[in-house]
Amino acid sequence: MTSLPIFLTCVANSADEASFPLLFTWSTPDLQIKEVLIIPDDDWLHHANIESNLCDIDENQLYEFGYEASDILAEWTAEFDTDFVLALDTDLVGSMVEATFDAKGMDPSFEVVSAHRWFNDRDVDLHYELTLLDLSQAVELLPPDEQIAILLRIAHSKSLIDLPEAEQDDLSEHDTDI
Repeated sequence: MTSLPIFLTCVANSADEASFPLLFTWSTPDLQIKEVLIIPDDDWLHHANIESNLCDIDENQLYEFGYEASDILAEWTAEFDTDFVLALDTDLVGSMVEATFDAKGMDPSFEVVSAHRWFNDRDVDLHYELTLLDLSQAVELLPPDEQIAILLRIAHSKSLIDLPEAEQDDLSEHDTDI
């Protein structure tokens, strides 16, 4: 298994009653950041609507630029060499991962674990580190790619991961957006 953490976040169809994912964002084992829109499964749309969301994603965008759940699952299977991924909101991300696997009649191949707990197990108080960044809004309200970039930056600053030079430059670009 890989020793590098995979951070995962998502945007759901509703902030109040999340039923299915609209977007997943994750860090890759080579410490890149990927984002992918998800074409809704027909069953999802029979049970819930797409409401106002963090990224203002609408149904047209999903069909125009999105990928089927099976494509995302194939990518995760090929890319994730781990038993777990890390999330700020484990309940939301866990339920959205489960919905994605369930759409294809599969059980999740990895567990969603708290990023706070992962940092804490390495003697890093993530909440404190986030307050040091003096963000203009809560990290959970930032765009998903910025959330992942911040987690990678904190992990790197605490020597929990090593970033190749190119990735350090990419993450520095996110600093100006915050």
